[in-house]
Amino acid sequence: MNSLKKLYSQAGQSPVKSAIIITLVAAVMLFVINRTSTDPVVAEEIKSTPEVTLSTSQGFAGGGSVSLLGNVRAFTEAAVTTERAGRVVRVNVTLGQTVGAGQILATLENAAESASVVQAEGAYDAAVAAKAQALAADSRDTLGVDESQNTLVSAQNAVVNIYKSAYTTVNGIVLNNIDAFFTSPNGMIPGLRIDGYGQTSFLNNERVKYQQLLPNWQISANSLTVNDDLGAALGEAESNVDRTLTLVDTFIVLFNRADSGRYTSAELQTFSTNFTSLRSSLLGTKSAIEAVQVGLKSAKDVGARANISTSVSSVPAADAQIKQALGSLRAAQANYAKTILRTPISGTVNSLNIKQGDFVNSFVQVAEVANNNALEIVTFVSDKERDVLAVGDTVLIENQYEGRITQIAPAIDSATRKTEARIATENTNIKNGETVNISKEIAATETKNATVTIPLTAVKFEIKDGFVFDVVDGQLVQKPVKLGTIRGASVEIVEGLSLVDPFVVDARGLLVGSKVTISQ
Repeated sequence: MNSLKKLYSQAGQSPVKSAIIITLVAAVMLFVINRTSTDPVVAEEIKSTPEVTLSTSQGFAGGGSVSLLGNVRAFTEAAVTTERAGRVVRVNVTLGQTVGAGQILATLENAAESASVVQAEGAYDAAVAAKAQALAADSRDTLGVDESQNTLVSAQNAVVNIYKSAYTTVNGIVLNNIDAFFTSPNGMIPGLRIDGYGQTSFLNNERVKYQQLLPNWQISANSLTVNDDLGAALGEAESNVDRTLTLVDTFIVLFNRADSGRYTSAELQTFSTNFTSLRSSLLGTKSAIEAVQVGLKSAKDVGARANISTSVSSVPAADAQIKQALGSLRAAQANYAKTILRTPISGTVNSLNIKQGDFVNSFVQVAEVANNNALEIVTFVSDKERDVLAVGDTVLIENQYEGRITQIAPAIDSATRKTEARIATENTNIKNGETVNISKEIAATETKNATVTIPLTAVKFEIKDGFVFDVVDGQLVQKPVKLGTIRGASVEIVEGLSLVDPFVVDARGLLVGSKVTISQ
């Protein structure tokens, strides 16, 4: 120090000496400072003092802002789905068209279903008429036995006629239409004249079976009388019609695929159209068989009631018959309704995935209708974000439009591991199906409730509960706490810590009593 004073005193004697002395003094000071910073003892002491960050439960839950992504959707929207397979015969709407609740969007092929409805209506009318007869019989204490017998004979004759008609229909389809696609229909191997695409063996085997089936059926048709087992005869006819229907459907599938050689595309299209008509004819025959089955059963029931003693009222039985017929009618109407695709709500057709002529399978979505004027946004929030959001809070959409939180799910979604929240907005600038940004500024003191929640990293776990660290006079001290529910990366503190009590945010690797410095 005395040497420095001497140098300063000499510096006043000459400007040059003064500059040299000042330079030397600066160099000495830099050397001393540099040596101090690189001293191993000093550096180790600085290095061994960890730096920690203090926070509060209130600060952990609030402050800053929440930024989310959400998907815009309509408050009311409905997916129109098929309940059965079939070919689309009519599409009544276009994409973007506004429709009313219950409006028909499209219609599937329903000739068989329509026939079943008519048949069921006839059975219901017959049951109602039978009840009227029962009431009249009660008033007369007698039943028209002769009339019931005539009804039964009429029904039996109808069975005989439809049995013969079914044979004529199937025989004509096989001989006049199906046999045109076999080189030798009555041979051991009929020989398919069209590419079978894996169905050749099936078609050849089926045609061989018809060589015996048709002659036997013809003999039965010529000899069938009202005294035979008409129920069994109807079952045989229905089975043969179903078998032929399967054969026709197989050919329709083959016609709709490109043939490699014998037929042109135009010819195949014509074949497909013709066989579709044959299919409708077979379906009509099947419906007629079912109708006479119902008629025969109804006639037998009437005859049975005619033999009941006049002391027993037949009105309850007639009522039961009406209920059965009404049930059949409702079932037929329900099956018919499955071919009519309606919208359950009013709105705009946002998607339309079918056109006339398409074949659709069961349970396929063919259209979507939504009310695009009433939208909501669906988003998913983490545990920390969930704690600072509440129903009724105002949020900002795309940093421009206001929205309001209308619903927050009470539990975490199993797929996203987050909580679903819904936001309503009256703004018309956002569109259904868009993905939008959602933000909300969170005040440092804003919390959803008085629950104390801290990050899991702040807790030193013990056998039961645990403790957190605080810093007193530069040293770590522990604060025992009682733990509550763990949600994601945070834990609820039941006792031992208030909303404003400080704690070390990350306690990993720290020990009680260690010296630390507090990060700013």
